[in-house]
Amino acid sequence: MRMVTYVFLGAALLALAPSVAGAQDRPIVINLSGGPNLAVGDLGERLSTGWGPAVGVTFRPATSPVAFQFEYAYRWFDVDDDIDAFEFTNFHANQQVHQLDFNVVFNLTPRDSPVRPYIIGGPGAYYRKVEITEYLGSGIICDPYWYICGTYPVEGIVGSRGGWDFGFNVGGGIGIGLGEAAEFYVESRYHYVVGPEIPASAVGPGGQANGTYVPISFGFRF
Repeated sequence: MRMVTYVFLGAALLALAPSVAGAQDRPIVINLSGGPNLAVGDLGERLSTGWGPAVGVTFRPATSPVAFQFEYAYRWFDVDDDIDAFEFTNFHANQQVHQLDFNVVFNLTPRDSPVRPYIIGGPGAYYRKVEITEYLGSGIICDPYWYICGTYPVEGIVGSRGGWDFGFNVGGGIGIGLGEAAEFYVESRYHYVVGPEIPASAVGPGGQANGTYVPISFGFRF
């Protein structure tokens, strides 16, 4: 979190610095952001609210309301303290997401407006890594969201597993101009990740590890 704070402070200084060309006229714009990530649906029943930074680059044709963005984001989620699906006496885990998105941005007002609402969405590739760092319980874990279904030692570290999956995101935001040099923005997007099928075993039916989450991002473009 300290690193994210430094990123925001640096971006704020850049935003306040004078610029020869206004941000609205630049064909290439960099964005830095961060904020809470809400796990929703079945995933939200297992994971607490997470956090994570993002960095991206946007290519903007001179006369078009449409722009094209590539963005990388890192998401971290801890296990929900209330989880009790398998009568755990002690269970610690996390899920980490490396997110690569290829988005189309559509401005709802001229991009030199002082307040710029927009919609954004596109496909992406998501690497999700699940780490079970401590497990003391019945010896049985069968949950696709932990990428496992079987019998495990009553004590010990189960390990980590994961992989790349396809997904998409859609949402919107509002940009607020900061002089001619930068823009502050607030944005929220719904992400859906198509997860792998976890085979059934003698202890459970397995299932598919689809994931959904909604980051709320606060950031700067310059």
